[in-house]
Amino acid sequence: MDARFFPVLGLVTLLSFAIAEGRTWVNSSGHPIKGSFVDLSRGIVKIRLDADAKVVSVPLNILSKADQEFVRDRAMTGKADLVALAVKRIDAAIDAGLEKQKIKYNEGLNDHMYLRRVYLDLAGRIPDYDEATSFLNSRNKDKRQELVVKLLKSWDYASHNYNHLAELLRVQTTFPGTVLRNDAFIHWLKEQIDTNTPWDELVREMVMAEGRIWDNPAVGYHLRDNGMKLDHVAFMGKIFLGTNITCAQCHDDPDGEWTQYQYFEFSAYLADLETKGKAQQAKMPKKKDLESYIATTQKLDPGNEEQKRRINNIVGNYQRALRDMSRASELRVHTVANRSMRLPDNYQYEDGFPRDKVDPWILFGKESGTAAAALNPRQRLAVWLTSTKNERFAMNIANRMWARYMGRGAAEPIHNIDPEKSLNADLLQVLAEEMVSLKFDLKAFAWAIVNTKAYNRLATRKEVNVTDPYFFPGPLLRRMTSEQVWDSLITLMVENPNQFKLDSGKRYNQLINASQSAGSPKDFVARVDKFNQFKPEQSLVNSSGISILNAKPPKGEKPFGQTALSKKPTGPTDEEMMMAFMEAARKRKLLLARASELPQPSDPAHFLSKFGQSDRTLVINASSLEGSVPQVMELMNGYATEILTQPGSRIFLDMKNLRSNFEKADVAFISILSRRAIGSEQHLLDRELREGGPEVFSDLIWALLNTPEFLFIK
Repeated sequence: MDARFFPVLGLVTLLSFAIAEGRTWVNSSGHPIKGSFVDLSRGIVKIRLDADAKVVSVPLNILSKADQEFVRDRAMTGKADLVALAVKRIDAAIDAGLEKQKIKYNEGLNDHMYLRRVYLDLAGRIPDYDEATSFLNSRNKDKRQELVVKLLKSWDYASHNYNHLAELLRVQTTFPGTVLRNDAFIHWLKEQIDTNTPWDELVREMVMAEGRIWDNPAVGYHLRDNGMKLDHVAFMGKIFLGTNITCAQCHDDPDGEWTQYQYFEFSAYLADLETKGKAQQAKMPKKKDLESYIATTQKLDPGNEEQKRRINNIVGNYQRALRDMSRASELRVHTVANRSMRLPDNYQYEDGFPRDKVDPWILFGKESGTAAAALNPRQRLAVWLTSTKNERFAMNIANRMWARYMGRGAAEPIHNIDPEKSLNADLLQVLAEEMVSLKFDLKAFAWAIVNTKAYNRLATRKEVNVTDPYFFPGPLLRRMTSEQVWDSLITLMVENPNQFKLDSGKRYNQLINASQSAGSPKDFVARVDKFNQFKPEQSLVNSSGISILNAKPPKGEKPFGQTALSKKPTGPTDEEMMMAFMEAARKRKLLLARASELPQPSDPAHFLSKFGQSDRTLVINASSLEGSVPQVMELMNGYATEILTQPGSRIFLDMKNLRSNFEKADVAFISILSRRAIGSEQHLLDRELREGGPEVFSDLIWALLNTPEFLFIK
């Protein structure tokens, strides 16, 4: 057993003893339940009652915060032994490859490099000043393990991993070609990540999902490609199987791997999939009644030709808005019985004729046997796709996760892997097998990766092309993703980067549904006006349901983005500084929330877009990690940097009550680079801090943000 896991396994033993003794659980209403923890799956906690030993199921989110934390602890530590075995096997595979090539591991990571890397990889952001100093000053020999477990249980992990899955699934805020927002699916996907729904279960639910977005958010997966079924199949191959069959949609693959007939056989599993239903009949008052109401309320004279045109234009706008709302209600995933897939009209190969019916057939192996016979084709596809017998499913997600943390997959390209051609074939096989052993638990798999010897080494700094061999003496040097850069800046700006989150879309969906209700012209106009006046930012709310547009720092408490109020303020209070800070951000239309909560994709002029965020249309090369002149200008002179260097930002408030300029400089270094200044930097600081004016700390923050060290994960 790996010695790195001895402390965790010891903790598991203690926890097992505590679990056996039972616990008094409390729900949100204060009702107690006495029993012991059994399992957590898909947000449902199983508890064995002390009274009669029956096992009851309780939603995690109705338990007290203390109980929720208890459950997350048990769910994580309960897999420590399996994770340790996975680490041992992965290490052995890498050891063998390095030994064969006579390559040594890179040097190990010191504490500040480890801290920064693991925060960026698991939390998607740099640690804040308090988090960094707490870790760096700790003498606890188990602090690295404890930090990993803490981050895996955090909302930071859910937010960061949502960004990766959203890019993979090409999630957009609105469904293409409609006004229907995707908030419900986005919220649902984050919940699945947070409650650690196994990857196979999550995919199965998405593929099998039916209904409207407000009834079953998982249908958002199919609605993303509404009306583009054949393209949807091509994306499915890349996303879930690491197999690019795109070319075969139109012709046999020139490399000879996939034929067009095979493409349509695979597509036949979705032949009965339909993403549009009959629109709910939109209810609108009679046109003459609406015209009369508009004329009265707008004080327009129908007898006047010009004012009559204005009335007609207003009525026309209401009619168009109603049509948009009605079309949004059409989107519904359902099954059309007995619908078959047919070859295209221009099919020209000898294995079939144009318009021939094509029966479903999988790309690899065999279907799952007689149990699937009673299912419809799409359900059969979901079962086969996520089966442990389908090695490509486990291999694909394991390889993708390895690439995320190590900078490169065990097999490349990750969207079209060929195990037989991989120079790390043994490692790839072990990764796939351990994904299955861990039952597609992505948190546990991430836990395993960050405990490997390779991950805990310095990054390889030489450039390695995708076609070059690489045997993982350490991760490759990586540039932060756009989301990591943005979320790190937000961490420097505000006290709680996770304060504002996108809601479940319930309010917006109610506006769509309201358009189907009959009513008077007055009611109709009020409903459509409410829809037209809806601002996406209204969906970004805190735990009290207050929109980010209306949020204010609460008096006497830690306001949004600041430290506690100073007892004896000598100038503007922290609250006043924070209000000015928030207003400055609003004037520049900057929403100080994490990337996972912002419109997706971002506006082309937004920081995220300039730093290479995916536009969510492609899977291959969707995002960019390349540097650019706009990025340099954004960090040097952009709104985000301008706001960050204002007195009300988190980093300045962390400095505020410190007397020594050197202590304040220490805050800047630790907050931005997760380390203190070294010798040569200290000499430079000494001169600048003595000679610099009132802008010296803004200049220091600006300088540190514009160093390569800030942007790269070493």
